[in-house]
Amino acid sequence: MLDVRQLWRGLHGVPQLLLVQPDQLGYDLAYALALLPLVVAGIVFFLQDSILLFALSFLAGIVCLLAIQLARLTFGLPAWIGFKATHPLVASMLVACFFSPRTPAWVAASMVILFVVIDTVLWPQLQRVMLHPALIVFGILFIIQRELGIGFVNPFDGRHLDDPLVLWYKLQIVIDPVKLYVGNVPGPIGVTSAGAVLIGMIYLWYTRRISLGVIAGFLCGVAAVALAIRADLGFQLASGPSLFLAGYVAADRRRVLLSERFTFAFGVAAGGLTMILRWYGQGQQAAWQSLLLVSAVVTLILRVQAMLRQRARTQSRPAPVRTLTVESGVSDPHRLWAPVRPPVRQPVVAASPMATAYSRGPISRPVRSFETQSDSNDLVRQMRNAATRSGPLGGTSMNPFLLVPALLILNPLGLWLTWRSASLSRTTKLLLSAVSLLWYLAAAGLAFALTHR
Repeated sequence: MLDVRQLWRGLHGVPQLLLVQPDQLGYDLAYALALLPLVVAGIVFFLQDSILLFALSFLAGIVCLLAIQLARLTFGLPAWIGFKATHPLVASMLVACFFSPRTPAWVAASMVILFVVIDTVLWPQLQRVMLHPALIVFGILFIIQRELGIGFVNPFDGRHLDDPLVLWYKLQIVIDPVKLYVGNVPGPIGVTSAGAVLIGMIYLWYTRRISLGVIAGFLCGVAAVALAIRADLGFQLASGPSLFLAGYVAADRRRVLLSERFTFAFGVAAGGLTMILRWYGQGQQAAWQSLLLVSAVVTLILRVQAMLRQRARTQSRPAPVRTLTVESGVSDPHRLWAPVRPPVRQPVVAASPMATAYSRGPISRPVRSFETQSDSNDLVRQMRNAATRSGPLGGTSMNPFLLVPALLILNPLGLWLTWRSASLSRTTKLLLSAVSLLWYLAAAGLAFALTHR
């Protein structure tokens, strides 16, 4: 009875945690809640196609999560792996929202795995980089979709159509902005409805997870160029994919390295360039192209500034002065250039044990370099320092020739050999079995999807 009361009290505290105290939520949980309206809208509009893509993407995220945890236990990954990275499960839904309903299953799983690998392994090692890895993945996805001829379909009748911005460029047809907001036009499965995207963005802003300056600047940049070329303002602003890329990707506070006074200028530049690319027929792809270009320019500027500051710091240091010891009464001046004699050690004096009984003062502790707050990368250095020490993240004594084949199990014989191995712990064997089972499920799902399309 006590457990039921505690559960009921905990359920009563959920609305207060989500709406009244959102600062206690982590980044991943806040993003998961913000992605929920997009997933629900995609399932309502595209039904079986969206369910299959979301399920395969989530399964790929589970496989990546288990693989990372397994690699930590077996190979001892450095502590900076995954620092400030998006959780694999949240990353899988973030990428899946931008898929076309006609995207093949193998493309969906590959894009999720690629994003998790880049964001978890490669990006934490880079410093002063404002380029979101999702923009690179969306660029690769655009190339694959163009080569395979994958387009967008109407969510209600299934007809293959161009996206509204391409129709506006080719035929000068302006679709009702209300239809864009509701989501009954062709587009990606998760961001077809601009209304669902705005609901998620409002929650992310309420939880202080995104930068309002980037979003406001992006909308102002699009509006300014749209008014200059006399385009329909509501139609240009109600694009769900553009709002998704600006709010969920570019405005993430973990990725924004600019101060608040420069975020608005960043958004204005990206929004204006987006509208210019739309004018030249890029359609829905204009948003990620402009954000990718502007982010690359900002990253280059930040890297140059860091390089100049480092050079100025190096030049401002005083040159080392060589000190010479002069002995008293030495008449030969050439002896001044002789090698410096090592100081003679004094005999160690034993301290009285009674002195420690009266020493009540605080013991001074040396301040380590990574405990200062002057550098934003102190935590990374601390994690790397912890990784070099002997501990649970250090190297293991297991044989890598047994671990590598066990990690890549593709048949029941390899699973049986894993359980027969005495050098693996029970936890590692269970994780390997779970990864093997998920691999079989993914292969079965892929085969089912390919045979029932």
